Amino acid sequence: MRLAIQTSRLPGESVEVKFAAARRYGFDAVEVNIGPTFDLAERLDEVKHASKVSGLPVSAICTHSIHDPLMPDPGEREQRFAGLSELLELADELGAGGVVSVPVRRSVSFPDMTDVDRELPELALSEFKRWAATLPAGRSTVFLEPLNRYEATLLRRVEQAAELAEGIGSPRIRTLADMFHMNIEEADMANPILAAAGQLAYVHTADNNRLQPGAGCLNFAPTFRALKEIGYTGYVSIECTDLGGPLSAGGPDAMLPATVAFLRDRWAEA
Repeated sequence: MRLAIQTSRLPGESVEVKFAAARRYGFDAVEVNIGPTFDLAERLDEVKHASKVSGLPVSAICTHSIHDPLMPDPGEREQRFAGLSELLELADELGAGGVVSVPVRRSVSFPDMTDVDRELPELALSEFKRWAATLPAGRSTVFLEPLNRYEATLLRRVEQAAELAEGIGSPRIRTLADMFHMNIEEADMANPILAAAGQLAYVHTADNNRLQPGAGCLNFAPTFRALKEIGYTGYVSIECTDLGGPLSAGGPDAMLPATVAFLRDRWAEA
């Protein structure tokens, strides 16, 4: 099992300190959060240095809603797809596996569509397919992330992301499975993984309460068994909204090593 954690959950004011903490806690890689307060192009040298000094690779780049490409306005949509292309170039430069991308979130509406459930998937397929045809050869890929019904306008289940990736037909567009969102949307925590085996390239995890794994009551065994069954060798990356639980008084130095131990134990048992 290769474990990663997002920079947003690591202590420290600098990128270097965050990577050093991830190494100290027992993680295998770091997923870099970008957004309004962290421009990757401007901070690229910092990330490269932190990765080199810590010896930890960058597993992926996690985007913010400002990067979601499927916007109603064609001009803005074109601009955001161009931004996604630039992020893939930066991912290649970092040696990262890819860029986590949510096509569109719940707050975005498409007023010109009379049948959103039909028209939006059609738009997603045509726009991603058109964009993918412009991509040069490269190692990194886009990881399409399904969210839950309260956050997503389009992709809500692993199956939908896998179908979109399959339809696009590009080796640079794959599927992500997020165990927190799966726990809300899926009827089973194993079958979506098994069904998406050919497209699955990245995994996010948090507990049922969206704290770090081990701080809630999610059963990790079915998903981990399914990942083992399909021979998954990618990263399992912690994406939680906060840290908490019985070890919270000790801060990240207590909670995150316990999380690493918890996940490795669950993986061994699966």
